[in-house]
Amino acid sequence: MYERHFGLSHRPFRDTLDPDSFLALPGHLTILRRLAYGIDQIGGPALLYGPSGSGKSILARRFAASWSGSAIVLDYPAMPAGSLLAYLADELRAANGRPPATDDGPVELHRLVRAVQADLRALVTRGQRPLLVVDDAQLIADRQAWDTLRLVLNFATAGGPDLGLLLVGEPELALDLPAALADRLAARCLLRPLEPAEAAAYLEGRLAHAGATGSLFDPAAVATLHAAAEGLPRRLNRLADLALLVAAAEGRDRVDRSLASRLADQELPDGLAA
Repeated sequence: MYERHFGLSHRPFRDTLDPDSFLALPGHLTILRRLAYGIDQIGGPALLYGPSGSGKSILARRFAASWSGSAIVLDYPAMPAGSLLAYLADELRAANGRPPATDDGPVELHRLVRAVQADLRALVTRGQRPLLVVDDAQLIADRQAWDTLRLVLNFATAGGPDLGLLLVGEPELALDLPAALADRLAARCLLRPLEPAEAAAYLEGRLAHAGATGSLFDPAAVATLHAAAEGLPRRLNRLADLALLVAAAEGRDRVDRSLASRLADQELPDGLAA
């Protein structure tokens, strides 16, 4: 690729959900503090929502990585209530250091509920309150699955809920969240697209993490890429990655406005525009 041309240790704008690649912009740090206060201090569930490509998933994983107890990330929540409860039971069992339950067929619902309650109590008693992050929560279509999450929040060993809950999803999640859960939210955080200055800091930060010793984008190029990406980090990543690839192929040492405009004006494939 272009790493050798620019003296980089790795591709700075590759798509990744690795929390270590998270760039702590001021707005993101504010959201992390609000989530921590809502879930840890107030004790209620929290909601993180925003448009596709705004960086919700990596921000949620950064929050999970900083959690003091066990953190469970559910990436695909479109499952019936019984399956969701069974998943949670398996993860809590593992958090308590026990091997997975033997798969001898369906487990009665009341046994799953008791297992979840017992494992939550054991963790909280040891000062290890667990966190459940439900990513793409807008995919939950089973009303009973929502009721299951709400009822699990009723398990309380030391006063507040034994389980910390972070719901992550598209903007419609904020509108479609069942009232019984919406009323309990202790934090509701909207992740907006990056402002121009934030986009510049984002590009510079990702480049610095990859070992760049100077800026590889002219200010005018940054403005052009930000506008083309509509401030969304996922789109900005892909445009910046493509810009560096083309710049290296053309023997350039920087991305200028003409190159950025040329890429922005092209009709991008669906993979780059999504």
